[in-house]
Amino acid sequence: MDIFDILKEEACSVTLSARNKHDCLEKIAMLVAPVVEGKSHEQLFSALQTREEQGTTGLEKGIAIPHARIEGIEAFTLGILVSRRGIDFKAIDGKRTHIFFILVGPVERSQEYLKLLAQVSRVAKNRNAVREMLAALTPSVLREVFLRFTTGGLLKKEEKGKSKLFVIVLYERRFLDDIVQLFLEQGIRGASVMDSSGISDVLSKVPLFGDFLNFLGERENTSKTIITVVPENEIPTLIEGIEDIMGDLDTHSGAMVFTLDISYMKGSMEAI
Repeated sequence: MDIFDILKEEACSVTLSARNKHDCLEKIAMLVAPVVEGKSHEQLFSALQTREEQGTTGLEKGIAIPHARIEGIEAFTLGILVSRRGIDFKAIDGKRTHIFFILVGPVERSQEYLKLLAQVSRVAKNRNAVREMLAALTPSVLREVFLRFTTGGLLKKEEKGKSKLFVIVLYERRFLDDIVQLFLEQGIRGASVMDSSGISDVLSKVPLFGDFLNFLGERENTSKTIITVVPENEIPTLIEGIEDIMGDLDTHSGAMVFTLDISYMKGSMEAI
């Protein structure tokens, strides 16, 4: 399955308007339902509303990603709707929402569902992508802009080949969510995330070295260490994605990445 097939032009609009969140969800359901197999707009509206009751999908900076997994469908559908005026969607930052990414998928295919959510989220955080989507004058152009900012072929499977143990020591923990989303996008099905500490945490307990902590330049006393298993041929792409998030790792002191050979492995790190 390819994201180019999932994103339907018929499920895109550049003229969305609504009085409130309830009205917005209903209009989204009416637009998208015709391309969702065997489901009425009432059923789609109910599924979206049920998901919103679990917690708003209205994110920051004018973005919302309403989504639902629905019994009885087999295919994914992705749509994009733009409201230039903005709609009060009860976003977490309290601001009006301008771009709505709507995702509907089968209940049984949770891994693919998470990959799609991660991919949409990464595009939604791209300022250039958001600016161009807000400026799109037709559904066709809106769809083309989104696809241009994706990696394409999201759900295609490749030969995995030999695997490596992949380790990230992350001192700038603000990047953790983005890195986890990158893992989902890359199809990494599980990882171990552990609290760890830097040398300053040890030295802080030794009075003799207390005056030297600032000199050592430790940003934080604690860090996150992420361990997973990655096909060897996917490591360059994964590192490129991490550097897109954090910057050049050779000049960025907030993280270190390394790999190790695996001589024996049994079992799985898959957690979902």
